[in-house]
Amino acid sequence: MKVWNLNEQAIKSLSELPETGMGFQIVEAICWGETRPFIIFNSELAIDISALGLIRSDDPSVFLKNGLSIIESLKGHRETLFSAPSPHSFKLLSSRISTEPSYISKGVAPLYASMPSSLVKKVILRENRIFHRFSAFNPDRRVDPLTGDFLPGTYATTESEVPFVPSGFAAVGRFALPNNLPASNHYVIEAPEGITVEFGTVAPAFGQAGGGVEAYFQSAVKNQQVPPTTPSRLPDE
Repeated sequence: MKVWNLNEQAIKSLSELPETGMGFQIVEAICWGETRPFIIFNSELAIDISALGLIRSDDPSVFLKNGLSIIESLKGHRETLFSAPSPHSFKLLSSRISTEPSYISKGVAPLYASMPSSLVKKVILRENRIFHRFSAFNPDRRVDPLTGDFLPGTYATTESEVPFVPSGFAAVGRFALPNNLPASNHYVIEAPEGITVEFGTVAPAFGQAGGGVEAYFQSAVKNQQVPPTTPSRLPDE
């Protein structure tokens, strides 16, 4: 399996796309003259999943099967590429958001078989509210290292979830992440009154049970904490 450590131009392009879920994106990109599917972590690590034979379908059972194929492949041997041409021209293939946006291909069954959205409640905050994000990476490319602001299209979770996430691997299971690394880095943001948030329950995926509450910010979030909370580190297990 081929893995790219992406250059800054590619990182910037991916940072401008929404996430598929907390900390990852499933995209297609052009590489060596071919359009291929990739799973992206932290907008900086691209893993070619074109050899997995993932099925185009809207069937939720196919979604689960494809997810298992991806997570099993991540356990195998990787060839990390630095000098080879990097993937480029990224397009999001799969998302959990409730309405299909313009950046997802129209008229084509999604490669990764998007499940029915878990985001079922849209709320305009009536007051400032604290949210949390768990990541395998520090720094997290979607969190401003100085202010704690979130980029548009970023996932987080609520304060009520924190007691259920005592470790990085617990975060992986509860938020159904395709990580083989624990999501042990804990970021905190205070979202402002008036911003729109979509909420829902994480469905099973990637061999993980899910069940946690996720929050999606379609717009950028300006952190109201001054100074911002310093990212903390959970135990891995």
